[in-house]
Amino acid sequence: MPLEKLASGNRKGAAAPSRMAALHRLCSKGSFSSILITDTIDIAYISGFSSSHAALLVSRKKNRLFTDFRYQTEALCFCRRHAEWSYKPVTSSIIEAVAACITPGDTVGFQSDRMTIDDLTTLKKSARGVRFVGCGAAITEVLMVRLPMEIAAMERAARIGDAAFKRLLADIRPGITEHDLVRQLEQHCSDLGSEKPSFDPIALFGARSALPHGRPGHAGLKRGQFILVDFGCMVDGFASDMTRTVVFGKANRRQRELYRIVHDAQQKACREARAAMDARAIDALARDPISDAGYGERFGHALGHGIGRRVHEAPRISARVSLKVPANAVITIEPGIYLPGFGGIRIEDMAVLQGDGVRLLTHSPRGLLEI
Repeated sequence: MPLEKLASGNRKGAAAPSRMAALHRLCSKGSFSSILITDTIDIAYISGFSSSHAALLVSRKKNRLFTDFRYQTEALCFCRRHAEWSYKPVTSSIIEAVAACITPGDTVGFQSDRMTIDDLTTLKKSARGVRFVGCGAAITEVLMVRLPMEIAAMERAARIGDAAFKRLLADIRPGITEHDLVRQLEQHCSDLGSEKPSFDPIALFGARSALPHGRPGHAGLKRGQFILVDFGCMVDGFASDMTRTVVFGKANRRQRELYRIVHDAQQKACREARAAMDARAIDALARDPISDAGYGERFGHALGHGIGRRVHEAPRISARVSLKVPANAVITIEPGIYLPGFGGIRIEDMAVLQGDGVRLLTHSPRGLLEI
């Protein structure tokens, strides 16, 4: 496929029947009269409607979409196309509009991991006699499973990233700065069809590559230095995320050995991770080999994270998280070793978890590249 077509896809919003059914089951299981969704990204996941100011009130009998005058035309069109939704205009505040649709005696589940304390306080004052129950984790669990169209969008974003990284390798030269390399990378991604970066890209040279999320600076590149590049693209509102570490010139023995440890750990996790594993067990696939090599304390972050409309989402793949990761969750697998004063190595890929293993969405070379 020509590069200019990499980002093509269906941009029309569409409801997710499987997620709606899951929320209706959650209503029954939790004895909720309705479930309130207030995070705008999660609103898009559940309904397909995108807005910077909206709410959903989902029940077994009726599903309401709240938004203000700025999005009224889009909301009315959306509800005509998707008859399961009814539009409720917001004239003052969304909280007050939602409260007017809740009956005293109702039990309402809400996004306790997203709603502010101030909004919850206002909601309780505006809806007297209503019981509000936090169910943020249960809602998040519903949203972890990616739909085929969402995985396809992330795969297109990842393909753009792969192509951009290939172009970026040709830009590497003595004296180029981290800042300039990032600008080149952003241009390549844009030229290839990325809507925007999924986060602020990272390019770090030499000892600065030991900063896991360092900010690009203005020092010039020298031969023998590590180059760590971490970046992502957006396509149809979905993100990609990839990290590669290369050496400018000839790698020395220590660089090769450290790279081998990280590479082997990352490949082990990519081979052996699968759906229904506990997040702690997935993390251990890469963490244990790095610890066995004596660098456990220099791998101080989680192995990975979920990715979707946000670049960091649930599930978190960490030694501290006990959670069975569902099939069709999309996660990153990104072990690293970071040695202050020397440099760092991270290799990161996006993976769709399946019952028999993973399907990688990023395909740039993972072996040590000497540029």
